[in-house]
Amino acid sequence: MGKDRKRMKKLRKKRIESVKERIDEHEEKIQKEKGRKDTTKDYWRKEIDEKFLKQVDEDEEYLEEK
Repeated sequence: MGKDRKRMKKLRKKRIESVKERIDEHEEKIQKEKGRKDTTKDYWRKEIDEKFLKQVDEDEEYLEEK
């Protein structure tokens, strides 16, 4: 395994952790905050589904590759 691959694996692991933290923050907003015109609860859910979960899936696939 080359240095670049090893470095990318480390970066992807860190990014997975940070994305999961952001998902938690958004879940908290869904529970606590009242929606506004541009940030409704559906908006937060959509952002989690489209951006964060997709990113986590891509990073986990990368880490599973040999």
